Amino acid sequence: MSEDARAVADRFYGAIHGGDFDALFDVLSEECTIEYYGPAVIPFAGFFRGKEKCRIFFGHVANDVVIKDFRQEEFIADGDKVAVVGHLTLELNANGRVYDSDYVHVIDVAGGKVIRFRDFQDSAKAAFVCAEVETPER
Repeated sequence: MSEDARAVADRFYGAIHGGDFDALFDVLSEECTIEYYGPAVIPFAGFFRGKEKCRIFFGHVANDVVIKDFRQEEFIADGDKVAVVGHLTLELNANGRVYDSDYVHVIDVAGGKVIRFRDFQDSAKAAFVCAEVETPER
């Protein structure tokens, strides 16, 4: 029997909070998809398919921002999905602007691995914070 979705989500966030990228990539399936919904001006907005592309997503996050506060306030698990409601405050390295918003993450799990991670935030606020930042190649 594989690990339940909530336990996988806990490992996922534990790896992020611990800065343990090996553990983070271990919890992602080879075919993982990351979907960050927001305007293209956000450096890490877009769709990333496959584990290597997901590394690019997390590389942007690690290099483009300083996370000031990242907390998960509620987990709602149902079968192979976990919805996570939380709050994020970060500073964008490119222009020093601070982004502060609630978010919802939806994580799909299969075989004890994350197969899909969807990130929903306040896109209008994020676009303002990222204004005048060069959009990287994806």
